[in-house]
Amino acid sequence: MSDINFEDKDRDVFRRLKSSGRISSGLRRVMTQQHNRCSICGKLIEDKRPAFAGYDCAGSPLLACADCSDTLKELATPVYWSGTLDLSIDEKQALWRYMDFSKFVAMLQQGGLYFTRAASFSDPFEGAAGIASREIAWNRHYLDFFKDAVITPPPGYPPVKKTEVEVDQEAARLLDQLKTGYSRARDLLVSCWHMNDVESEALWQIYCSPGAPGVAVRTNAERLWGATRNEQNANVGKVHYIDFTKRFASGDQRIYCKRSSLAHEREVRAVLPNDFAKPLNGRLVPCDLNDLVEQVVVSPYAPPWFQSVVEETISKFGYSVPVAASEIEEAPFY
Repeated sequence: MSDINFEDKDRDVFRRLKSSGRISSGLRRVMTQQHNRCSICGKLIEDKRPAFAGYDCAGSPLLACADCSDTLKELATPVYWSGTLDLSIDEKQALWRYMDFSKFVAMLQQGGLYFTRAASFSDPFEGAAGIASREIAWNRHYLDFFKDAVITPPPGYPPVKKTEVEVDQEAARLLDQLKTGYSRARDLLVSCWHMNDVESEALWQIYCSPGAPGVAVRTNAERLWGATRNEQNANVGKVHYIDFTKRFASGDQRIYCKRSSLAHEREVRAVLPNDFAKPLNGRLVPCDLNDLVEQVVVSPYAPPWFQSVVEETISKFGYSVPVAASEIEEAPFY
């Protein structure tokens, strides 16, 4: 953390409170949604200064700047947000999931959200650092970083006595560890949603094309967070679209990085960890679909009678969710 600018106020927080490491699902949500903004005063936390994540006297999670740190009863962890992706989403932002009817019925039958291993998606760039032609540049950057780290002792320690070969070998070992750790992003479990205030005709055509009647499930960011609240390490965040000819994906947040050519997806992801030793290809997360689903919209390409089938199916599984026809096929006037 040599690039972090600690001020006296920051040091005072560390002297008063020791990090407990206890990050609840509620605190993780606050850390993501606040990003670099104090949840007490609303002020942006300065670049290269830590934020402080923890709990107040009532046990409520918060992210505080040093000036508001007196509100903290327990410090869970400092947050070094500089250089990280802003994954936050307005909690009332509408989110959509387009699917064919069989997947919708499975969702009702299983009573929850199914999370798929990222490596199972069709996009070969899931979890990628960048394009293959730029791997040498990526490796060189981190090798130089690790070489400098290997030969630079902490303040007060004697100089490091290593040969050039030893330094190169240690840097290469650290690079290999880094790449192995980052590659595990492909094993993470993901539920994908589309962020939009209105329906997307393009996504109807992709996921529910004519001849394959389907539905779109509408929720919002707040409801999606709620559906994953019993998952300790769940996170919800918006995807960042990157020109991989100019940039690399962001380290351990690369599950939220996709190619700029896919920007039309406007994707939001709920993400869960996986068993990296024996990764699952998918996992069901039970939740109350009455709480998660705000509305079900019927495909504009479905026959007129299909809406009643959707309504009856929802009712048979014991749910009470409003069903609406698509606005895409509304007739114009001239």
